[in-house]
Order: sequence, then C-alpha cells, then structure tokens
Amino acid sequence: MNQQTALGEALKSAVQTMSKKKQTEMIAEHIYNKYEVFKRFKPLAVGIDKDLAEALPQYDVSLIARVLANHCRRPRYIKSLALGGKRFDLNNRFKGEVSPEEQEIAKQNPAMQQNKKTPKTDVAQAVNDAQPKAAAGETISE
Repeated sequence: MNQQTALGEALKSAVQTMSKKKQTEMIAEHIYNKYEVFKRFKPLAVGIDKDLAEALPQYDVSLIARVLANHCRRPRYIKSLALGGKRFDLNNRFKGEVSPEEQEIAKQNPAMQQNKKTPKTDVAQAVNDAQPKAAAGETISE
C-alpha cells in the first residue's frame, strides 16, 4: 500500500466516525468552496454524481447523493434550470444542455411558482396604503 492510499484510507476512516449530518455538512461546505459550478448554481452536467463520488472518495456515496439532491432542490438552482442553456461539469466546462422538457419541469416547480407570487408584507402594504392618503392631505391615524 503506498503512502497516498494509506493517507486516503486514514482520512476516510476518520470521516466515517462522524455523524452522517456532520459528514453531509462537511461535504456541502467542501463542494461549495471548491467547485465554481456549485457556488454559482449553474445547471449541472448529467452524471455529475459519479464525478463527485470519484473526486471525493473519502465520503460515503449516499451522503454525496444527499448533498447533491439538496443542492438541486434549492430555488436558485431550479431558477437556473428554468432559464435553460448549458450544463457544466465539476471543472466548469460545458457538458450538455438543459432540455426544453427539463426547463419546463423547472418552471412548474413550486419554488418557481412562489417567486412569481411574492406577497407584500403587512408593513409594506400598510405603507403603500398610507401614501395616497398622506399625499391627499389626510391625516393617518392608527
């Protein structure tokens, strides 16, 4: 066993003694710091789960899949899919495109629907309601 493999095995063993939640947080922090495609929420290449598993052998594949699923459910990622365009690999290189079907599915996602119907807060509504009265010279009383 060479030194690099021994070091990798020791790291993997140490990581696996942590709770699954802690490992998941560690994986997420690592990929958001290391990969531009995750930082910028660009559409991910199909099969990127395999690339991540290969790039992060010290982590359990199921935990990598969990982090990836969490990322893909975030509204910012869904919005990037809805916009369509290119997909990117871990090295931020073009690798495929978002299909029109995938784009349409993203547009139908509840996260996208909520963004369209941004309700005004009670305070903002009260301010908007009060402005015409004040402009007309009326006194606003509470």
